[in-house]
Amino acid sequence: MRRFALLLGGPLLVTEPLREKLQGYRLLAADSGGRHALALGLIPEVWLGDFDSSPPWLQSALPAPKEVLPREKDLTDGEALLQRALALGAEEVLLLGGIGGRLDHTLAHLALSFSLAERGVKVALTDGLTWAYPLLPGAHAFPLAPGTPFSLLPFPEVALALEGARWNLPLTPLAATTRTLENEALGAIRIEVAVGRAVLYVY
Repeated sequence: MRRFALLLGGPLLVTEPLREKLQGYRLLAADSGGRHALALGLIPEVWLGDFDSSPPWLQSALPAPKEVLPREKDLTDGEALLQRALALGAEEVLLLGGIGGRLDHTLAHLALSFSLAERGVKVALTDGLTWAYPLLPGAHAFPLAPGTPFSLLPFPEVALALEGARWNLPLTPLAATTRTLENEALGAIRIEVAVGRAVLYVY
């Protein structure tokens, strides 16, 4: 099974649709992301980190195999977990708790998601309510329900076209703009990225 759900340290609202979506995914956790495993009622097959943000009660409550990393290292526990998933052959990755909370971690996770996409890995980030998807050059389709709100964010620059939304867009270069925020899907949306990178944010 090449589909992995990684529990990171950011906020995560556990909902029934999220529980259902996780069926068929292998579950891994990084440090304080273990608390999300308790909320989900699931046990990760790997729980790694330096555990500086996992209190003793959490470490006692979650019966998952632990792998302790040194505190002094050149990457976060979340990135180390991502490397583990790739080593296990991940073809699809959900970064749960990957957005929201600390801005530095959110931006780093978005940057990492593009590196995944460039390797051909399907990737999405969520806090349980909102979702973010990295978009590289090419055609992208998302089967959103009518009325679903979304935004498109240049990362940092992009030229793209949009169809299937309340406000469509012909091929347009975008950078440092709010023009593509707060749109609404009429159904499935289609995004053609000609040059650059963007983030689809569904909320």
